[in-house]
Amino acid sequence: MYRKEVNERSPMRVLEKSIHGGLGRGNVGVIIARPGVGKSALLVQIALDDLLRGRKVLHISHEHAVDRVRAFYDEIFHDLVSSYELDQPQVVRVEAERNRLLYSHLGGSSDDVPLSHRGGASSVTKIEETLTFAREVAHFHPDAIIIDGFDFEGATPEAVDRFGVIAKELNCEMWLSAKTEERSHDAPPSVASPGSAPTPLKQYFAQLSVIVYLQPEGSSVRLQLLKDHDNSDLTDLHLSLDPTTMRVTDDDLPPASETRKDPGSYHLFSGGAKGAEATFGECAERWGLQETHYSFAEHPFRERERGIEELDDEQLKRGDFSIVYASHRLGRPLTRIPNIKRILQTVWHQVTAASEVFVIGALEEDGTVRGGTGWGAELARLWHKPLYVFDQEKKTWFFWDSTRWREEEAPVIRRVDFAGIGTLRLTPDGQSAIESLYERSFGPAKS
Repeated sequence: MYRKEVNERSPMRVLEKSIHGGLGRGNVGVIIARPGVGKSALLVQIALDDLLRGRKVLHISHEHAVDRVRAFYDEIFHDLVSSYELDQPQVVRVEAERNRLLYSHLGGSSDDVPLSHRGGASSVTKIEETLTFAREVAHFHPDAIIIDGFDFEGATPEAVDRFGVIAKELNCEMWLSAKTEERSHDAPPSVASPGSAPTPLKQYFAQLSVIVYLQPEGSSVRLQLLKDHDNSDLTDLHLSLDPTTMRVTDDDLPPASETRKDPGSYHLFSGGAKGAEATFGECAERWGLQETHYSFAEHPFRERERGIEELDDEQLKRGDFSIVYASHRLGRPLTRIPNIKRILQTVWHQVTAASEVFVIGALEEDGTVRGGTGWGAELARLWHKPLYVFDQEKKTWFFWDSTRWREEEAPVIRRVDFAGIGTLRLTPDGQSAIESLYERSFGPAKS
């Protein structure tokens, strides 16, 4: 499929029709939702839609470091490639990256700027400095500006007004994201009014051109239009999106039980240790998949050698997380596990490289996964990657839907880059779960 056809299936086409031609240059739009619903993913979809049309995008994040933002783009681009069989994906990707600039204002302070330019940790002054640098030093003139995680709670009307001025001065579209703790109405409002906007946008309603609310609905996310320029009557978008990639839910896509035709294009990322990881690797070889196992010298439990990538100290440091932090996330101490620091570092590499994660283990009462394996599941949850866990004790698959674990009868491998990790103590049920996962996804084994 050519990029033009991919653009035609973008959620932006439906959104543009509903908001009378789209956001438009010189205007400011906001995506608002409760935490974890998919604001960042939708902003990346908006950006990719522009990039696939040859437009320049400047992306500033107050939520994530640059590496994590880049991983968001890679994940959603891979999804587009695998779902729509995009023609010449590497050429398209290089061109898109050439037209994109990423910045992170994570952790920045705005205490030293005028009150009118504050937005909590999100300083309008710092945003303007970044724009000036991009244009005058990098000679980058954006057609669209993405600002993820602007702090509307700490903002002022003067600061929000400034965004409109910037959009008009640069003749570009500007999309921001904002978080709310409120739940929207079950049905989208039919008339635009400040009362239809969740806190904290009520007081800025008149200063924004478009407001879109993301509403979780079962296993998908529905878009609700809360403001459409000066139009008083609102259109119901009738648009449901995948909660991870924000791609339009398409009834014409293959059902979950349909087998994949080309397992050779899929890539397993794991660790090669005995138990679940070695079995994931053995199945990858039997079904003809590519495999990469991130490990380290003298790993005490390594069994798999095909696809081993032994990380040196410098590479391991890229996945360095505080063991105290990891223990806090999991609610239990990890220091007694041999080689735990290097194991957690390799798990970081495995999950970072993957677009979805499959874990074999056991769920604890607090919702974490037992043992060191739990760190991989926590990273997947933290980074909003599709996460499936086979509980060997309950003999059941579970899927994390961003709010809770729910039973999943027969998951399949959907993303071309996936992680398969898990316990050293693999049971016959766990082994059968891995083999059945491959067979559902790819059909009978090649060998």
